[in-house]
Amino acid sequence: MIKSNKLIALAIFATAAFISCTSTKQTTKVKTNQTTQKQQDANSAYSNGDFTKALSLYDEIIEVKKSLNKRVDSTIYQNAGIAAWELKQTDKAIQYLEIAKRYPIATDKTYSILAKAFLEKDNLSKEITNLDAYIAKYPQGEEIKDMQKKIFLAYIKSENWESAYKQWSSLDLAAQGEVIFLSGYFKVCQKLENKNQLDKIAGQILKLDPNNINVLEYFAERYYYMAENSYVKEMKAYQANKTDKQYQQLLAAYKIYFENYRIAKDYFLRLYQIDPKNRYATFLGNIFTRYDNKEKADYYYNVAKKKQ
Repeated sequence: MIKSNKLIALAIFATAAFISCTSTKQTTKVKTNQTTQKQQDANSAYSNGDFTKALSLYDEIIEVKKSLNKRVDSTIYQNAGIAAWELKQTDKAIQYLEIAKRYPIATDKTYSILAKAFLEKDNLSKEITNLDAYIAKYPQGEEIKDMQKKIFLAYIKSENWESAYKQWSSLDLAAQGEVIFLSGYFKVCQKLENKNQLDKIAGQILKLDPNNINVLEYFAERYYYMAENSYVKEMKAYQANKTDKQYQQLLAAYKIYFENYRIAKDYFLRLYQIDPKNRYATFLGNIFTRYDNKEKADYYYNVAKKKQ
């Protein structure tokens, strides 16, 4: 009797297990069929530009497939990431496209969106990584010119001066004529002490942006120190050897360095009009001291002291 009961129990258990297994398989099959239909609907919505519907369906598909321990088609991550970007859901776009780029399905758009998304998130390192990947993988890509410009600016922002210098030649002629890129290249040349190109670039910038502070400061200080160094040198030489020949040499140099003082003065006056900093006022005071104009020298020195 006891054995009979055990056999009955085993039979019931086996039947229940079979029913449960069958039910699970049926449920899995139903869910699989449903996701197949959803994927078709999602792809259709994506193709029609209905990114809200497409993303919602892709999200559902991803969750269902994960719950069933089934592989998610890489195309889903790609399309979902692009849809999320179009809907300004930056975090989700990054999440999905970072997965998509592990597969062959990734395209130039994958990397361009990730670069823009990381720029938006102020993640400079990952922005550069994706810009660099785009340029290396898709040299003929639709957005290649834009990516080249973006990585040039990113290199400057990251103070990667050598890379920025090398990247400059890759920019198209139109970009090389824009203030933002010229200003960037000017800064690069300053940091690398590439003095041969600075005057030319600075001149180009001033034609496009007459009140560019960096360039005005560059010219103002350049001419000031040219004049000051020459003045100090010639005065020392004359004090050490007060001959007629040395005096004539001093007079000849006088015209040159005072012309440089004049040019420096004009630049510093422009700078002072734009932004009356005490630093500019001090330079102007020094220049008017060399001019032996005590009244103006005192004026600018006093202004500089008040601003400290």
